[in-house]
Order: sequence, then C-alpha cells, then structure tokens
Amino acid sequence: MKKNDAGKRYRLVENTRARLGQVMTPPPLASAVVCLMGAQGGNWLELGSGSGRLAEAVSSGATPASYLGVEVEPSIIALSPSLPGFSFVQQDVLAVDELARTLELKQFDHVIGNPPYGIHGFSAEAAARLQKLCPDLEVQGNWAPIDLYFVLESLARLKPSGSAAFIVGADIPCGTQSQRFRKMLLDKASEIECYELPQSAFGGYVEVQAYALIARYGKSRARHVSLGRLNDQFQITALRRVSPAQAISSMDLSSHEFAEIDAALRQSSQGLTMKDLEVSIIRGSRTRSQFSQLGVAHFHTSDFPRSGMEVSFETAPSPDFQQATVGDILLPRVGTRCLEHKAVVVSGQAPYSESVFRVRMPAKHQERVVRWITSSECSAWRRAAARGACAKHLTVSTLLSMPVPL
Repeated sequence: MKKNDAGKRYRLVENTRARLGQVMTPPPLASAVVCLMGAQGGNWLELGSGSGRLAEAVSSGATPASYLGVEVEPSIIALSPSLPGFSFVQQDVLAVDELARTLELKQFDHVIGNPPYGIHGFSAEAAARLQKLCPDLEVQGNWAPIDLYFVLESLARLKPSGSAAFIVGADIPCGTQSQRFRKMLLDKASEIECYELPQSAFGGYVEVQAYALIARYGKSRARHVSLGRLNDQFQITALRRVSPAQAISSMDLSSHEFAEIDAALRQSSQGLTMKDLEVSIIRGSRTRSQFSQLGVAHFHTSDFPRSGMEVSFETAPSPDFQQATVGDILLPRVGTRCLEHKAVVVSGQAPYSESVFRVRMPAKHQERVVRWITSSECSAWRRAAARGACAKHLTVSTLLSMPVPL
C-alpha cells in the first residue's frame, strides 16, 4: 500500500456522518475552540486541516500572522479558504520523514487541530515516532489513538511559550492508555483546560464523545487542571479544578462527578450492590435489524415511554429469544440520548433487542430494587457511569456493581 493510500484510509471517509465527525468541524464549534484558546497573532500550524473550518475561525478571531495547514486529501484542500498569510499543503501526517521535510525545523507560536479519532494501526516508522514523542506510552503492538499521534506531532512543533487547542476523542482525556501522555502534558504545560463537548457538537446525525483540550506553555508548571462542560451553545456550564494526580487519572469532568455520586450512594447503601441483592441482568438476543428481518415484534430503545414507565405487550410468546414479562424492568444498554429511560412491564411478554437490558430480582428484594431503579437518582448514576467514545453504553458488570440504597 502506498503511503498516500494509507492516508486515505484514515482521512477520506465516504460516509457523510463519519466525515462530519472526523474531518468537517462545524463553524460554531471551531469559533468556540478558538475563543477558549484565547491566543492572538503569531504563526499557526494545523495538522489534518480538512476543509479549513478551524483556519477560518482563527482568521476571524485570532488575527494570525501566518497559518499552515497540512492535509492528505487534495480534494479537501481545494475547499480550504483563500486568505492572506494562509497556506495549505498536501502531506500525510503519518509519513514521518516526508512530514519532517515539509515542516523542516519550523517552530510555531500556536497549534490547533481536529484530528481523526479512534484506535488505529501504525507503520513501524510511525509507531517509533509515537514512542519518541511520548516515551513509555502504552501501545498495544502498533495500535494507539490516532488523534494522540496528531496532538503529539503538533506539540513537537510548538515554541516553548506557545499555546495549543485540539478537538479530541475520549481516549486522550479518559483512556488508561493515554495516562502517560496526560502526565507528560502536566509536566510541561503551565495551564491546562479540558471541556466536555455537547453531544450535538457535530450536528444531530453524529453521536460522539469529544473534548476541547487547551494547553498553554510558559516557565511555570500547572498546579491544577480546569475541567469543564459546554452546552449546545458552547457556553461553559460547569467548571472545577482538579489536582494533577486526578487529571492524570482522567480529564473528564463527568468521571470526577460520578466518583462523588458513587461514593455517597455506596455509603447510603451500606455497601450492598445489585449483585449482592441477586439481581439478574440479561442483554437482548438480537439486534433491531435482525428482529425486523425475521418479522418479529420486539422492544427497542426507541420504545421506552417518554412519560411514565409502564409498558404492556400484546405479542405472542417467542421462546427462541430472550423475553421480557410482567414485573421485569427494562433499561437502555446503549445510546447517550436515552440512557436515563426505564420501563416496567405490567402485562404481556415480548422479545427485546440487544440494545436493552432486562432486570429481574428475587421477590424478597423487589421493593428495594424497583424503588431504586425507577428513581431519578438511579438515572443520574447510570448516565454518569456510561462510557464510550461514540454512543455511550453500560455493561452488565457496571450495573451489577451499582449500589442500591435502603
């Protein structure tokens, strides 16, 4: 495979939704990131510049002296803006030697980017470069977060007193694999901010957990990290400071909030969990598509009631599939927008999709478990406990570990 073809593998996406999430930065998001960064003037670098949405935001909000965008796809470069002092070059960021020749020994005042995300396999040269940029980084074979590669390569071109801003997936701020990077960032940066972006950040057709990571460099080292959350208008709605040790563990505000919620619940539950109360949690046996192809009526995440919790079924028994019946509680397994929902079966029985969990408990614990699972506090716990770089999801083990207050 030619190196250009390798670049197309991670950068050229035929699916419009995937392209929106990985390549095209919505203008309001681009403007918000530049505003959060707060940098003015100077020379800028963007690796993986796409169609120039971030470049346009920098031009409008930061009055740069110059801007260099690097992008692998010529057809996408053709969409980039024509602005004084702005230039865009075709180059595969993962082609180590070629990128070095393109950038030479230039250092930049500011670096910015919305790189592709996800775990990707690297060439031997790129894997070696990754390890050089972040020694002792945990890499499984030659596989690592691709946005981490772009971030590290960008930071390597930054002046000692520069600043950086990136739109990244969940692996960088949250993943255990990226802890070594977070420690390195704390060892070198003067100020660090990480904001959880709203689910609507890339539009209604894309569901991905993304973050705006800001770093400023200087003589001092960061004594704390600011973690926040942005709403649909990209305004800061929550903000707190955490210690360097906490930030190395996670730069996700929700995870720190969850730790507090969970600790309080475990105290009030006297240590008893769903597992301790002999609760059974079973995932559905078919996907929604498979059930539809079989012509079998079933319960899916889209069927959770928007008001109330009771559901009734009129379908005939289907012994070939997992069934939900009277007294069962149904919970969403996946889907950021629906995780707070729940349903109690009051009549009939029906199969349910693999995006749904069926919850059953012994009669002796039924009142306690039902009261807890149907509460708004439990919905908040489940939302906070869900994980995932794209649509957030819950696992059986997570739910079985859930404390159940008296």
